[in-house]
Amino acid sequence: MPDLQRLTDAAVTKLLTEHALLHDLLEEADQITAEGDSPEALILGLHELRDMMHDQFAQEERGGYLQETISIAPRYSSECEQLRLDHRLFLSDIDAMLDDLHHSPAETLATFHVRFRDFTTRFLNHEHHENAVVQKALEEDIGVGD
Repeated sequence: MPDLQRLTDAAVTKLLTEHALLHDLLEEADQITAEGDSPEALILGLHELRDMMHDQFAQEERGGYLQETISIAPRYSSECEQLRLDHRLFLSDIDAMLDDLHHSPAETLATFHVRFRDFTTRFLNHEHHENAVVQKALEEDIGVGD
């Protein structure tokens, strides 16, 4: 049986940290695009976000709550596999934004905040889906609704 408190505490901490960084990057993008500043701070923030997401995704996939979910309720393994595939797409999206900022900063800055908001929305929906899958598995495992 997984340590439910550990899973809950880790999930809350992860979400708060990621959401704070996403919010900060959105503000930074808005400020940079409004003031015509250089994108260096944005690039640093994206690198930080990418590193954090990479580490978190790796932890989720190697014994983290996705792995716990599969061990509790194997019937969710295909859904968890799709969530893992989403992880690769998010990292790829950040890499593409970084590449664009490096190669054509002026053009990228002009549309960056819209692009990053779309990324943020998709990521938050992903997080919600992850939480829902874990919650369904845990509720079924502990017999909620019996």
